Amino acid sequence: MSSIQLQVPLTITLSLGETPHATPASLLTAATGTGETGSAGLERVDIEQNYAERQGYRDDFLGMAVALPTLNEEQRRNAAKNTLAKPGQDATVLPYHHFSIVMNRRRQLAYYTAVNIDGAQSKKPKRASDTWYFDPRIAESEQIGEDLYARNALDRGHLVRRLDPAWGEDAVRANNDTFHFTNCSPQHADFNQNDETWQGIENYLLGQATGARRALTIFTGPVMTDDDPLYRGVRIPRHFWKIAAYVTDDDQLTVSAYLLGQEDLLDGLERFTPATWQVTVQEIIDRTGLDFSHLVDAEVPLAPRPGLEVAAQGAGRRQLYSVSDIIAA
Repeated sequence: MSSIQLQVPLTITLSLGETPHATPASLLTAATGTGETGSAGLERVDIEQNYAERQGYRDDFLGMAVALPTLNEEQRRNAAKNTLAKPGQDATVLPYHHFSIVMNRRRQLAYYTAVNIDGAQSKKPKRASDTWYFDPRIAESEQIGEDLYARNALDRGHLVRRLDPAWGEDAVRANNDTFHFTNCSPQHADFNQNDETWQGIENYLLGQATGARRALTIFTGPVMTDDDPLYRGVRIPRHFWKIAAYVTDDDQLTVSAYLLGQEDLLDGLERFTPATWQVTVQEIIDRTGLDFSHLVDAEVPLAPRPGLEVAAQGAGRRQLYSVSDIIAA
């Protein structure tokens, strides 16, 4: 095994070679191995082991149908299959408390996540230790574990934000469910923790739901391409996306879409050039292959207004420098 040292200014060692595979005995055990409490003495996340009780994403949550996106044929072939799926249930969908995930087994990442947020019942469970779990309903080899995140600038980025599904009687269980590796994606620390761009959008959307005591649905995922940079045997997505949907006071479905890039991620982890855009739903469809066509007619129009840039294919996009640049309606 060889290694490369990068000055960030801290020294980061990138180990090149095979990483150890998780064993079946580690199912439902913490990847961090910190015992009953984390290193800071925080309470360890307690994952409910009865997966049959998880209802997952509800497409009627907003009072009108907002269906999950449709996978194309290749995506469906590559989707991880839920070994505990009930008769008649789509085996590609992994239900959790208040959200669902569909996994790309080859990339070991979510095609997408879908979460229901109830702003009127939102709660804020305290954050326990940063302990993550494999989902036993799919193979561990279909999930990215802890090895990828050791000794580098990568964060274990929540796709479904921890507090988004934390509402109602299942608030704590839903909060804990977000610590499955299926909900984790490698994100540069500056990407994941930037309160003016990606985290800023997440805070903005949750704030809109809780402030107005409104129901909200959010889809999130990585843009996966064949030339994403390879690191420790894993291709790291350059871009992530979000689509938010809610119903206005006059019963109109309203949809907005967002895209953020973390370029130059592996050309030395010290270099990071984020760019956050409000985009069209069609751009998300084109980039991901997921069929969100049922949301196109409800999206917020982006043109014509200041700050709009037009891509070569004619799709509108608006660069966001802070959440104040978001076009909400």
